[in-house]
Amino acid sequence: MKSQIQHRELCQQRDKEFLALYHPTLDAMLEQGMDMNQARRAAVEFTLINGHPHYHVSHERAYRCICHLLNACDKRGNGARTYRKATAMDLPKRRLRQQMWYEIAQCVRALMGKGMSMDSAIEHVLTYCRASRFFISPATALTKICTATRVRAIR
Repeated sequence: MKSQIQHRELCQQRDKEFLALYHPTLDAMLEQGMDMNQARRAAVEFTLINGHPHYHVSHERAYRCICHLLNACDKRGNGARTYRKATAMDLPKRRLRQQMWYEIAQCVRALMGKGMSMDSAIEHVLTYCRASRFFISPATALTKICTATRVRAIR
């Protein structure tokens, strides 16, 4: 129950950060003479790709996922199910969550290479580092900004 509440709060923080960047972008698009639907979609795409939000994940979840990713890189030779290396960031677009975890793991690995422990490296990345983009799909982003879209997405 506690983790669900924490997850909801982190999602709300992400949404606030997204909307804070989205609205000025939408205003700029509307000033250029775009119609509302075209401007809304363009502003969503621009904000998703060009926004640099914080990583909105809990420390416990990040620790589990990063340990899994770093251990998977070590176990490549034994035939176990493995994931792509953290350096291979050319993942398909539909795997946004996976891209986020690889990005976090890459930052943690770099900090661990400089002598930090894994726990403090994860804490540093989650607190001070910024993501390369928002790791949500355009359809999800549209549900955050438009109630009519939200109703259609629920159906």
